[in-house]
Amino acid sequence: MLRLLLPFALVLGLLVAAALSDRPQPPADWTYIDSQPAFTLDPLRTSYEQDIRLNNALWDGLVRWDTADFSITPGIAESWEKSPDNLRFVFRLRADARWSNGETIDAHDIVYSWRRGVMPDTAADYSKLFFSIRGAEAFFRWRAEQLRGYAARPAAERTRDAAAALRREAWERFESAVGVSAPDARTLVVDLERPTPYFLDICAFVPTFPVHPPSLERALKIDPATGRVDEGSAWTRPGALVCSGAYTLASWRFKRDMRLERNPAYWDTDHVRADSIRVLIIEDPNTSVLAFRTGAADFATDVLTDYIGDMLRESASAASEGKPRTIHGFTRFGTYFWSFNCTPTLTSGLPNPLADRRVRRALALATNKREIVERVRGVGEVVADTLIPPGSIPGFDPARSTVGARHDPEAARALLQEAGWTREAGASGPPVDASGAPFPIIDMLCSTGSYHVPVALAMGAMWERELGIRTRVVAKETKTYRQDLRRRDYMVARGGWFGDYSDPTTFLNIHKTGDGNNDRGFSSPRFDDLLGRAAAEPEPAARLCLLEEAERVTTEDELPILPLWHYRQFFLYDGGRFTGVTTHPRMIQMLQQMGPKDVLSPAERRAAAPWSGPR
Repeated sequence: MLRLLLPFALVLGLLVAAALSDRPQPPADWTYIDSQPAFTLDPLRTSYEQDIRLNNALWDGLVRWDTADFSITPGIAESWEKSPDNLRFVFRLRADARWSNGETIDAHDIVYSWRRGVMPDTAADYSKLFFSIRGAEAFFRWRAEQLRGYAARPAAERTRDAAAALRREAWERFESAVGVSAPDARTLVVDLERPTPYFLDICAFVPTFPVHPPSLERALKIDPATGRVDEGSAWTRPGALVCSGAYTLASWRFKRDMRLERNPAYWDTDHVRADSIRVLIIEDPNTSVLAFRTGAADFATDVLTDYIGDMLRESASAASEGKPRTIHGFTRFGTYFWSFNCTPTLTSGLPNPLADRRVRRALALATNKREIVERVRGVGEVVADTLIPPGSIPGFDPARSTVGARHDPEAARALLQEAGWTREAGASGPPVDASGAPFPIIDMLCSTGSYHVPVALAMGAMWERELGIRTRVVAKETKTYRQDLRRRDYMVARGGWFGDYSDPTTFLNIHKTGDGNNDRGFSSPRFDDLLGRAAAEPEPAARLCLLEEAERVTTEDELPILPLWHYRQFFLYDGGRFTGVTTHPRMIQMLQQMGPKDVLSPAERRAAAPWSGPR
């Protein structure tokens, strides 16, 4: 295959140049390649997959997932109890839980961290995860109103001391109004607003992991003008980061590499496989494959080349000859989609035709998903008609009520006309509205360096052929793409979502009005009402039925997104010499469990050592 026979000198030259530009570091026990640099090492602000993977290595939660079956196992909490009505959890912290600087992890540290999670000042994509706690959502709204009131004061009254007093008032309010408390240093009590079947799953998810309070207190600034707290990110840098997980951060050269080293203060360090891990950032998919094949890395997190099919066939042929596979594909708990901007007005100030659900549905019906999945993507993924992968959550079956938006160009044209966009039969050019203005060219925003551009081109060709709507692909570097997505500076944008816990709300909440992950600006009273009714429904089966209807509303009626396929993910590693990779659809790879088979954890080394005691 010509593309895989490019000169290795290119890859090796890049790696050598990077290595020579700084003081060389000792070799790590193993190296993995990531296609994107970390955006943040602050667990609360974690959202992207590469960040989740790193933060799971640097931080510890109250509880952890067993990545074999995603059952809940102890973390900082060695045990827990819940009340018969499922409204109170009492966690008992282990005595040997330590921060990486040797300080004991205290239950008050958890309270501090979760209070931070529900402060609008530090609001992040997952802040609403804490709203299952009694009083948390009401506190969030109260603090927002407190800040608005402060900002309305005369300038002379807005001083540093006044802003600090405002924060102290908020802390006192949290203590009295929110159901999180620490009766003593090793006990955490959590009272919920309502029974939440997936609460322990939330506690095992990175954004709820506690942070080191003194580090944040040293870093934070309070803006006298607004009263808001700003912590910055300096506390997450090498030399400053005090963490709680299996590894510490030894170095971080942005967009180049990162080095993790064993945290000797970690309570379970005996079961951490490697002493050190290097993270190598290679954004170009072809270069990533070449780097792996030249031995620059032991593992590559995500294979995004356009010739994966060829690689799979090569690997299968090698396996038939008894050789280890090097490319591995796994079904994922996630869905690839394209987002529609649902806001009435675009950032340009022009009206947004996609604010009309009929237009969004017309575009979806004009899309031949199967053709895209089989001919453009071509790696064995399953066509998606729903956001939540069918069969992925016990008891939840969206197929009971959801057909989705399946290919029907004639119905698409009828819907577009119903929405006020007409075109004479057989005419060329775009449809026009009642004033004769043509349908605007749709900008399709995506990130560079992957298969998104071919997918966008294929969809655009279908929309022009079936509806006369023209498109323009706008491919941007990942950071810029992400900023545009957050600002909703787009019309249609590539997206994807992986479930974070085993409940339909891990997917559906991204459509909730005001949710931090609702990049589409979508708002539906009907949908929000279904989520609210499901949250208050005590009977599990009835609750899931309400959530199935919520899924139907978004993937069949309202369509804030156009699902295309349910993910498969492809990793590169030598199956004969590398171990610790989970194959569970949740695909949370725990770096502390991974590494070459000849790299053993302290516990494994002791088990393998010859007996030297008395005979």
